[in-house]
Amino acid sequence: MVEKDNQSELERKKNLIDTLYHHSDLSVESISYQADMSIKQVQSIVDKIRKKEALEVLVEHSKTPIEKIMTKIVVSLESGKTLYDASVLMAKKKVGCLVVTTKSKPFGIVTKGDIVKAVSEGISFKGTKLEEFASRPLVYASSSQTIEEVADLMIKNKIRKLPVIQQGKIVGIVTVTDLALFLSPTRRPGLTESIFHVITRENSKKNK
Repeated sequence: MVEKDNQSELERKKNLIDTLYHHSDLSVESISYQADMSIKQVQSIVDKIRKKEALEVLVEHSKTPIEKIMTKIVVSLESGKTLYDASVLMAKKKVGCLVVTTKSKPFGIVTKGDIVKAVSEGISFKGTKLEEFASRPLVYASSSQTIEEVADLMIKNKIRKLPVIQQGKIVGIVTVTDLALFLSPTRRPGLTESIFHVITRENSKKNK
């Protein structure tokens, strides 16, 4: 009987937290006070709510063609250029990656993370050509693929930026952030972040 009462009380608190999260601007700290639970317990419940909503939104929009949300302006650089050239161009264009090409055809990709890693490893910026440094083979999507298929590609390959190619030409690029923002039409605080984590980590367990 006591155990049943405890479960009922917990359900009541969960419902209260759900209501306060959706219909108020209270912080997690304030909600914990209202529900008479620790901040850690409330945060755990809120995280589960966000994750559930994120998955629902992901499923709802999963069949949308990726061309509807991709960025059509893509920064690229020939493979004969150096890592220094790439870092300068990325800084100038204020982008987090660029597609490396060979005779204007997609060859590989270099990201800001790659640049940071190169610095930490002491790799020569002016002496290293992109053909030696770019991540390849290039993982890419076609413009006709759906958000579900693209998210799956990103998860399986553990990447957050994916060029979109059509008839051998680069027509766009999509990032995890693009996906998250599109899948969060309500802009509910925390939902975009939750979708971001769902896209990048939810199915990773399937690959273990």
